Amino acid sequence: MKQVIHRPVNFERRDDNFPMLDGIEVGETITLTEEGNEEFEKDFTIMYAFDIEDQTYLCLVPVEQQTEEEYDVYFLRYNGTDTLEPIEDEQEWENVQQTFETLVHEAETDDQQG
Repeated sequence: MKQVIHRPVNFERRDDNFPMLDGIEVGETITLTEEGNEEFEKDFTIMYAFDIEDQTYLCLVPVEQQTEEEYDVYFLRYNGTDTLEPIEDEQEWENVQQTFETLVHEAETDDQQG
């Protein structure tokens, strides 16, 4: 199920195996915090990172859900800093969701063939 985060969020790395200088890594665990909302602090695993037209997007899954059959999926725009931006434009959202679905389909096809 897709979920929406409506405001920019900051992230902090939780895994020392992924140094900040190397950028974002799939499989890395990050903690999202929302400025002005100290109650919002949640750990996510980066499921996918992909580019569309010179813009990087992350697909995040809450850590506590990653082993479940069904889980929430969050898409955020990554601009190379420690702030992730929400996707507010409907066309942009559709492009990101379509790319994600293609990546999932390709992964499933590779698993079946491998």
